[in-house]
Amino acid sequence: MTLLEQWGVPLAVMGMVLATLLLAAILNRYQAHQAAVRVAVRRLDSGLSVISNALDALVRVPLSRELRVALRGEVLARCQKIRRLYRRYPAIMDKIRGAEDALSTEGPPRSDGVGVIESEQALRGTVAALDDLMAVIGHGDTLQPLPRDVRGIFQRELGERRAEAMARFHLVEARRQQGNGNVNPARKHLTTLMRVLRQRGPSTDFVRELYAEAEAAFACLTKPQRVAPEGDAAATGVPAQPRITA
Repeated sequence: MTLLEQWGVPLAVMGMVLATLLLAAILNRYQAHQAAVRVAVRRLDSGLSVISNALDALVRVPLSRELRVALRGEVLARCQKIRRLYRRYPAIMDKIRGAEDALSTEGPPRSDGVGVIESEQALRGTVAALDDLMAVIGHGDTLQPLPRDVRGIFQRELGERRAEAMARFHLVEARRQQGNGNVNPARKHLTTLMRVLRQRGPSTDFVRELYAEAEAAFACLTKPQRVAPEGDAAATGVPAQPRITA
């Protein structure tokens, strides 16, 4: 029996084993790649949903066109990257077209200030949406590069809108409670507002003006009341109302 005949079967078996190991390694690498793609796609999809939902929730909040365009552009960029990574992603072309339409129709702010905040639930929704956008801008992981100074401008704008929403709700509620003779609830609204403005800023002239207005309203609540003589038509049993717009 020749040497080849002696080693032929073992070599064939070894070849099959090596081929099996190679195929297994290739399959493992492919599966790892697919898993990484799925993770990346989920992260991109989650991010674009956060941005889109926040912008929809803030449709009545006067964010600058520059900020809205940057965020809408980020949504479009994420949709396009999802398509490059995974073309079979459900309805991805519809999402791309929707993102393109939303970007092209962005215009200037619809108003100069935050609208009426009807309830505490509405306030929480507005603040949560603003916080979500601040996180997107602040983390610096956007697909579209934003210079640091631009990020700072956008962060300051979002912070001011959050402060304005808080002031809009708490100042109006404080005045309503004061008008109903509920001094303690009115004080609670004002102290909550001042605490939030101190802790979460931002430190800008606009926010400092809001804080000064809250302080003035609180001072009106705590000022001792003058007891007017009986029959005095000029009696002022209720402190002067702060400058609060409904």
